[in-house]
Amino acid sequence: ATAALTDQAHLARSLEVNRQGKKEIAHGLTVLGLKLIPSHANFILFATPFPASAVFQAMLRKGVIIRTADIFGLPRHLRVTIGTAAQNQKFLAALADVLAELKE
Repeated sequence: ATAALTDQAHLARSLEVNRQGKKEIAHGLTVLGLKLIPSHANFILFATPFPASAVFQAMLRKGVIIRTADIFGLPRHLRVTIGTAAQNQKFLAALADVLAELKE
């Protein structure tokens, strides 16, 4: 960990991957009509029209792990960690499917 922090090129790449991923996920969530909480971290907190536990379980069945925020008193909010471009796309595609399934 110490070596990674002193490797300025690695740090710059990591920050850029996080910045781009956050932008990509924020855009995708907005397109899906979901409200998100602005973030300066490596994750985004967002609200859904469904209980967080239902979305969490459905996403898990699709192989995507996210976290609920119900322990913070937010029963319809979830948290997603920024990943690689491929991981972010998988998350957004799975979430779109899950929201459509839950809407039915």
